Amino acid sequence: MKEFNLLMELARIGAHRRPRKLTSVELSRHLNIPQQTVARYLTRLAEEGLIARTTGPRGQEIEITPAGLAKLHSVYSNLAEIFGDSPRTLKLSGKVVSGLGEGKYYMSQAGYVRQFERKFGLVPYEGTLDVELDSASVPVKEMLRSLPGTVIEGFETEERTFGPVTCFEARLRGERVYVVLPQRTHYTNVMELAAAANLRKKLKLSDGDRIKIEVVI
Repeated sequence: MKEFNLLMELARIGAHRRPRKLTSVELSRHLNIPQQTVARYLTRLAEEGLIARTTGPRGQEIEITPAGLAKLHSVYSNLAEIFGDSPRTLKLSGKVVSGLGEGKYYMSQAGYVRQFERKFGLVPYEGTLDVELDSASVPVKEMLRSLPGTVIEGFETEERTFGPVTCFEARLRGERVYVVLPQRTHYTNVMELAAAANLRKKLKLSDGDRIKIEVVI
């Protein structure tokens, strides 16, 4: 679509990292197209959920949404696959934090454990490592939700229903781990990592330790 050129221009000037104060006139100059056309393209991008716009007394701020990031990454991946050197990882960073014990509860459920064993060839440790992501990594996590991963199907027990989760293989300090993305969660800035071992003990991690995660896509 023609609006994609505008989306790429917004990324070039940093709107994928934080909201940027921009006018249609400025974007018109960048792209060498009429201001009215830019305004129309911005409206379409917003309607499709690829950008978010806020208007205040100081003007308009524009930010690329996780869906917009996923769109850009999808096109980039397809082009890189055609011309070679396809990107294979996404990098995120944050600090280790203590969870509320939810990871241990969910990862001890037989319905999840059996699927992990069948799909990944491992029995997961009863618990997850919780990572509070840096602000720049939160949109990357949300973008992962738009990418194909390995789905662990939901199931029912006599007590309750457990929802599906999407998993991505990742690397943490040389260790194979799995990003676990529940379909429903209240914590947008926290990422859960599952593995065969207790990651805190094996990697000698404590709350506040800074870590980097490479997610295989």
